[in-house]
Amino acid sequence: MSAGAAQGVLGVVAALGVVLALAPVPRVAGRARAAGVAVMIAAWAGTMLTLLPEGARTRLERPAWAAAAVAGALVAVAAGLVVGRVAWAHPTAWFLALGLTLPVRIPVPLGGDTRNLLLPLYVVIAVGLLGWADAARRGAARDPRSPLDLPLAAMVGFSLASLAWSVDREEGAVKVVFFYIPFALLYLVVAAWWPRARAARTLALATIGLAIPVALLAVWQFQSHELLLNDRLQKANAYSSFFRANSIFFDPNILGRFLVVAMLAVVAIAWIRRGSPRTLAACGLVLLPLCAGLAVSFSRSSCLMLIVGLVLMAAWAFGTRRTAAATLALALLLGGAAFAASGNVRRALTDTKRMNKVSEGRFDLMRGGVDIWREAPVAGSGLGGFETQYEKTLTQKERGRIRVVISHNAPITVLSELGAIGAALLAWLVVATAFVVHRRARGVGGIPGWVAWTMLATMAGILVHTLLYSALFEDPYNWVLLAGAIAVTGAGARELATRDGDGIAAAEG
Repeated sequence: MSAGAAQGVLGVVAALGVVLALAPVPRVAGRARAAGVAVMIAAWAGTMLTLLPEGARTRLERPAWAAAAVAGALVAVAAGLVVGRVAWAHPTAWFLALGLTLPVRIPVPLGGDTRNLLLPLYVVIAVGLLGWADAARRGAARDPRSPLDLPLAAMVGFSLASLAWSVDREEGAVKVVFFYIPFALLYLVVAAWWPRARAARTLALATIGLAIPVALLAVWQFQSHELLLNDRLQKANAYSSFFRANSIFFDPNILGRFLVVAMLAVVAIAWIRRGSPRTLAACGLVLLPLCAGLAVSFSRSSCLMLIVGLVLMAAWAFGTRRTAAATLALALLLGGAAFAASGNVRRALTDTKRMNKVSEGRFDLMRGGVDIWREAPVAGSGLGGFETQYEKTLTQKERGRIRVVISHNAPITVLSELGAIGAALLAWLVVATAFVVHRRARGVGGIPGWVAWTMLATMAGILVHTLLYSALFEDPYNWVLLAGAIAVTGAGARELATRDGDGIAAAEG
């Protein structure tokens, strides 16, 4: 069987595993979840093998190499079980490791290209999964369930199954191996570990603590005009009217997204401790380098994400009507002033060609995605198929001129790759998330409600960011926030989240 055919079959197998692990199954829920996780891991391992270079696959067909690989895997699992058991006894430490590894990407050559992969995060996920499995074997772990499990299972399961008809199975397999399966497992693990730790406090402080040096590095890059990891951006900056920093990330927009997540966490802490002048002063000082880092990223999509997140948080804090009135007034005042004072702003808002140029061709990419969808309107071109299909729509001259052929709009990507079915499933997941988290946050109130609402506001901001950058399901923060928002409003939520809030206050104050 060829690698492509194997990837198609394994995609369907992985989809079955996701459905078993997430879909509610009466009476046998625990056994079904365990079986689903096992199937997902088996499909992940098989798909990973298809991505290995031909030489490596040939070696693994030899008995000695195969035996060595199996022995290595067993040793890794044994070591992971030991570390996982220790971590299970100290769950807050596991969340600290999670918070520190969530944004860390390492360039790895793969399939003739360099991919920025979350290698440290995969280790943390594996430790968490093994620790949870060991605790479940001993009867010491709970089986977390969420009202969002079903829409998530439908969306992720259909995405994985689409590998069977994908026009670019290798690209789809990369997404399956390095994003969809690991992050679906991450969602389950976070939900299982959350009630045992001061998770919200730990994740917030780890994110903020990491964001400060990341932002300062970006400011230094802006001053020195020296970048890391992205030679293409370095060359583009030489011909640009402004210099964009990327800090430890490949893309300035990912830098901006990360900093906004940290900024919203700082604002959440400030609201919890609004009666403490020392905490408010500390939060203000922390925001200074984060704002500076966001500014030198020149990421407009990240600024829009920040606005959306702050508006939603203000709606909780000050009421929906007052927030809507203030937002509308500021938009009219600042937008009207910019429109009146700047000819560039007027041209960008009234000239579609100018708008497309300002957005670096994003509108062309969106139109291309819609054209791709028209060719396969029901089920799409399959996971990972956007780039291949979009290149087919370009003339020879356009291929030499256009540098970016990767979709920068998540809903359009879903529409083109998964068709109307995928778009409907995405809409179901988004609406269900908003409805469930909003209802549960309002129901529990207090600190737990505020924490859950902040997570929902952050997810909404990321969703808006993906309208101009994509990377919705490829962002691990979404999966952690989704699991956390449900866990923090679940059974014992008030005691747990109040403890988190008090812990934040102690750390900040």
